Amino acid sequence: MSRGIRIYLAGLLILIFGWLAYHFDALRLATSSFGIITLTVAAVFYTLGHVLRMARLTLLTLDERQASFDLVTAHALTAFPSSLIPFKLGEILRLSAFFHVYDGRQKALAVWVSERFGDVVVLTGLILCLYLFNFDVPSSVRALFFIFVIASSLGLAIFFAVTKVFVYLNRHLVLSSHTRRGLWILKVSYALRAFEATIQRSIEGRLSALLLISMLIWGCEIAAVTVATRQIMTAYPDIAEIVTSGLLASIASSNEQVETAALVYQSVSVIALSLLFVILLTLTFHRIRRTK
Repeated sequence: MSRGIRIYLAGLLILIFGWLAYHFDALRLATSSFGIITLTVAAVFYTLGHVLRMARLTLLTLDERQASFDLVTAHALTAFPSSLIPFKLGEILRLSAFFHVYDGRQKALAVWVSERFGDVVVLTGLILCLYLFNFDVPSSVRALFFIFVIASSLGLAIFFAVTKVFVYLNRHLVLSSHTRRGLWILKVSYALRAFEATIQRSIEGRLSALLLISMLIWGCEIAAVTVATRQIMTAYPDIAEIVTSGLLASIASSNEQVETAALVYQSVSVIALSLLFVILLTLTFHRIRRTK
């Protein structure tokens, strides 16, 4: 275990116990308000969602199985800190942990992009279903969903379009260009083509499984929100508003009761997951050191 990992684990434990101490009263009040059984069931669904996310990571790394456990551990150990960072910027921390797992960043980025692809497809399907079944989705939440889906879809489409164009550009550069700029473009083109090939290797023969697991992940997210907020259905008769507000609680301001419930079941779930993997990582390290 490297010194950097030890420092991170120590910082993570300080953050966890500091957060629990700071929010102890809020957690106690929320538990008494919503009920321990309700929040426990919601926490189980939310934890299952994270287990499925780790299964998805394992699926995407079948071509490099030796890194699967390390990647799953990276997800578990960054889940809690990432949840505290607003506007989904916690994905930056998660991605940096993926970079630490792989010597080259290409595979780590390919896995992350493949995850986002699965999420984009599922969220697009969710939006279509809400419209098809005539749910009244709040305009602010609807706008955020569309921005996310359109930006992600355009990003993926542009990336694959550019890589295809570079096939013909490479031929031109090899045959006619010998300038420094031409060589630089050729190098960028080669890197993009290699990145595209890495993505294809990550999802080759596994696309259906990737989409299925992504559907189950978001199903667990929706189930957790619905269970945790079932007692405020009278205040929010439209289930679509509860679901979307809960899923985007870290991005947009949502109902205060939804945020309070999420504070308990989401935070407790990722804290338990983090502590479990801290223990597993520590035990694995000591076992390896004893064998040496």
